Amino acid sequence: MSRRVAFFTFALALGCGARTGTLSLTPHGDAARVDAGPQDGGHDASMDANIDGGHDGGFDGGPDTGFDGGHDVGIDTNPDTGCVPNPDQCQATESCTSTADDDCDGTVDEGCDCEPGTVRSCFPGAPGRRDVGACTDGTETCEMTRSWGTCTGGIGPTPSVCDGRDNLCDGCSAQNDCPLDCPSPGDTRVTDGSPFTAYPLHGAMFYPGLAQSWHWSISGGPCDSLATHLVSFDLTNPNTPDPTFTPRLSGDYTITMQVVTVEGTVLSCSWVVHVLAPGLRIEMCYPESETQDLDLVVHRPGSTTAWYPPRGTAQDITTEACSWANCEAILRGGPMYLRADWGYPRSPLSDCVGGQHGTDWAALGFCGNPRLDIDNNLSEGIGLPENINIDTPRDGQVFRVMVDNWTGDLAHPVVNVYCDGRRIATYGAAPDTVPMFTGSVGSSAAGAMWRVVDVTTHVAADGSLTCDPQLLHPRGRMTGYNVTYDDGSY
Repeated sequence: MSRRVAFFTFALALGCGARTGTLSLTPHGDAARVDAGPQDGGHDASMDANIDGGHDGGFDGGPDTGFDGGHDVGIDTNPDTGCVPNPDQCQATESCTSTADDDCDGTVDEGCDCEPGTVRSCFPGAPGRRDVGACTDGTETCEMTRSWGTCTGGIGPTPSVCDGRDNLCDGCSAQNDCPLDCPSPGDTRVTDGSPFTAYPLHGAMFYPGLAQSWHWSISGGPCDSLATHLVSFDLTNPNTPDPTFTPRLSGDYTITMQVVTVEGTVLSCSWVVHVLAPGLRIEMCYPESETQDLDLVVHRPGSTTAWYPPRGTAQDITTEACSWANCEAILRGGPMYLRADWGYPRSPLSDCVGGQHGTDWAALGFCGNPRLDIDNNLSEGIGLPENINIDTPRDGQVFRVMVDNWTGDLAHPVVNVYCDGRRIATYGAAPDTVPMFTGSVGSSAAGAMWRVVDVTTHVAADGSLTCDPQLLHPRGRMTGYNVTYDDGSY
């Protein structure tokens, strides 16, 4: 069964990628000189122009730089301003509830038990630096070893440089007399975004001066790191002062802006844009998506109907599930399939009209709820992450997520779960890839089926949504992924 109608290669090269949260100030290739007075061993909020031979860019490199491993930061009074930096609040041992680097050893939540696949916020720095200055939370994912992986996507303390921010995150190191004015968390210039909605970026908001060149880059979620074509956003005109960023999914996106001044100085800074959408959203991607066809499927809550009838094929998938057959803008499953109707109100066109099938949804006059926004074996979406959405789930409903590999070729799918715009779970990402996901081994064409997760939704009185993901294991086991072959049962 091949449902491809065309094939194209989707590629996006983002070029230069400045280190997250770091500003480089490099006039004519020389080391930056941004200090305005003699070395004083403190944070030096005045940004003096003489920095000991020009080797450290305003980060004086002395024995008491104010950022020396987390053991001494924040206890010295700044001699220039009289500001007393916030203490690090380092602890003797790591806490498993604070999600910061409590013992200041450079690692977050080491030795803490967790539920495999779950994702939560974390801070890659000392507790006293969290939510101060430029510092921003990232996320950590629980691995199959029941231990937390690396805290990624956040912005921790970095050397103090001239960018208008408190990069040390100590409450004292903000620089106010600089050509660059990078945003910190809570900055009103950085608003939240929405999937499929253009998000204009304006460089002059952060650097109003003249420039030789501009370059913007963006990093997104786990799918974006699998391969260059698996990106969850579009970035147009990245080498201009005013590019446009269009996300396809919820999640946190790190924006990096680099500008070269007319004098040849390279300025750069990064910040996080939160892209939020209501409801439950399931994303599936895999490195082989340009050449293989896997299907993302979400089962209707309150039903345990088999995915396929006995000896059925992927063409016979149940009408009790949202899939390629009954959840797209144009139904391709044949006359037996009506549009999935789970009793939810139709969603407004603004929720989907900006996507790959926006014109088709516009012709219908509404967005499906549930719906499949992107199918990566259609010409509009080759290589992109598949995405199923339930915009208005009800309290206490349980949604089962499944990935079907009916082609027989080895694939390495990753599934991400978003709840009210926040990623709460990731399954199948390295080092916990799905083993032996090679398609059918029997006579039928139902193929390999990975029953991924049950997600329970909780709707509060104010309408806010929280979700509990529960990884599914093989029958009778407490570990591992639930992968079967030619078994269409629920």
